[in-house]
Amino acid sequence: MEPCVLCGTTDATATREHVIPGWARRSFDIQGPVMVGAREEPSELRTRVGKIQHLNITLDDAICGNCNTVWLSRLERAVRPFLAPMAVSAKPTTLDAKRQALIATWAVKTVLLFEMAIRQMYPTGRPIQGYRASPQELAWLRANREPPPRSLVWLGCWDCQQAIPVNYAPSDAPLPMADGSPVAGHFTTLALGYVALQVFTVDFVAAEQHRAASWNTKVPASLAQALIRIWPPSPLPREVSWPPQAFAREDWNRLVTWDGELRQGGPGPTR
Repeated sequence: MEPCVLCGTTDATATREHVIPGWARRSFDIQGPVMVGAREEPSELRTRVGKIQHLNITLDDAICGNCNTVWLSRLERAVRPFLAPMAVSAKPTTLDAKRQALIATWAVKTVLLFEMAIRQMYPTGRPIQGYRASPQELAWLRANREPPPRSLVWLGCWDCQQAIPVNYAPSDAPLPMADGSPVAGHFTTLALGYVALQVFTVDFVAAEQHRAASWNTKVPASLAQALIRIWPPSPLPREVSWPPQAFAREDWNRLVTWDGELRQGGPGPTR
């Protein structure tokens, strides 16, 4: 096989990875085809990419059997008991530091593989391709079982009304470098049922080499009660009560754009 995108091995059997896990597909019980759309910020235009049966978004021949059936399966089993009731029925949940780290790791893994799967399944369906994760990010995720350095993860609640099981909005998030040359980053909003996740990742090796500033670390004041940062962990471990103030179904754009501030180019990176 080609090198596994997670561990790099070529001496293994390639597998099919279901990016939206089986427990989610069964829980939402989607019987017919689902339209796959994408809107790359800051554009207002949403591209209809194609149709897919049963939320069956897959990444083929890119992940080895060991990474798929051992590491990824363990992560799904660890996160499912509390993430599934949150996503499917908005069950109020208390998340300790360990659970926050598990959700953050699951979120980063899912958005990076989601983008790879959409690229593979619909290679000509989008006018703008999303972010391709660097080998360093994927290797770190697999080896350390946590989000790569410089990653940021926020957790919120979106009132999907059990009508929209998955929503995905990728956006560029470049980091200005000390030498003036930007390094591409990735800011994605992924809603799985009622659970809204926002993930920033970047090629942290390039960012360090160019002495990049940190990306946005605080959401706008207008959203401070609606988005909880769960990664990197707080210096003083704290429990998080979910759901926070929920975004209404018609407020998807407010969530994705941070009340328009990201679309306007701010708030800027911080050091």
